Amino acid sequence: MRTTKAPHRGDDAGRRRLLGLAMLVLTLAGGYAIAQRGAVPSPGALVQFAGDADAAEDSDAGDAVPSRPTTAEIMAHIEEVAARHRVSPRLVAAIVAVESEFNPRAVSRRGAQGLMQLMPATAASLDVQDSFDMQANLDGGVRHLRVLMQRFHNDLPLVLAAYNAGDRAVIAYRGIPPYPQTRRYVIRVLRRYDPAAAHAAAARIYGQRPTVVVPVVATQVVSLDWPPPPARPIALGPWRERATVRWDSDPVRDTNSP
Repeated sequence: MRTTKAPHRGDDAGRRRLLGLAMLVLTLAGGYAIAQRGAVPSPGALVQFAGDADAAEDSDAGDAVPSRPTTAEIMAHIEEVAARHRVSPRLVAAIVAVESEFNPRAVSRRGAQGLMQLMPATAASLDVQDSFDMQANLDGGVRHLRVLMQRFHNDLPLVLAAYNAGDRAVIAYRGIPPYPQTRRYVIRVLRRYDPAAAHAAAARIYGQRPTVVVPVVATQVVSLDWPPPPARPIALGPWRERATVRWDSDPVRDTNSP
C-alpha cells in the first residue's frame, strides 16, 4: 500500500506567518502612499491598494485625462460665438441645455454629436471637422441656427422645430410638424429662453380650437307674406355662435299695384 508523508505542522505555521507579514507590508505601504496624496485612508482603500498596488502606480504615471469644461467656460464660448453671429446667447444656451446638457462629448442615439448635437451630415455641410471640439461645434451650430432664423423670419417655434426635425419637415407641414418629440423640444427650449414665449407656443401647438364667428350678410328679401314670419335661428355647430336670420320687415312692393 502506498503511503503519503503528512505535512509538518511547523511548515504550515511558517507559511502563515510569512503571508501575514506580506499582507502587513502591503497594507502599510498602501496607507503611506494614500497619506502622501493628502487623503485619509479607509479600510476599503487599503484593501484595494494591497490587491492592486502596481495598477495604482501605473495610473499615477499615466497621462491625465482631459477634464470636462465647466458650464461657466462653455457659457463664455457661447457669449463669444453668439455675439459674432448676432444670435441671442440666451437662446443658444437654452438649446445647448436641452440638446446635450452642456456635455461636449454627448452622442445621441441617432448619432448627433457635441454641445449642439450636430448630425454628421449637418456638420459636414457646415465644415465642422470635429463635432466634439467645443468651439467648432458651437460655431457650426450657431451658424446653422442663424440660417434657420433668416429662413423662417425669426419665428422661434418654427426655427426650433426646424433645428430639431429639419427645415424640410417644417416646410412640408407648413408649421410645427406633428411629431411629439419635436413639439416637446420646442416648448422645452422656449421655457428656458422665455417662459412667456413657451406658454404661447404651447397654446399654439396644443391649444383649443379658436372660436369662429360666421358673419351673416343682410340682404334684401322679397317676401310674399305679410306680416313677415318670426325670426328663426340657424345652428352652425357646437362650437360656433348661433346666428339669426330675419326676414326683411319692409318688403319691396309692386309700384304698379293700386
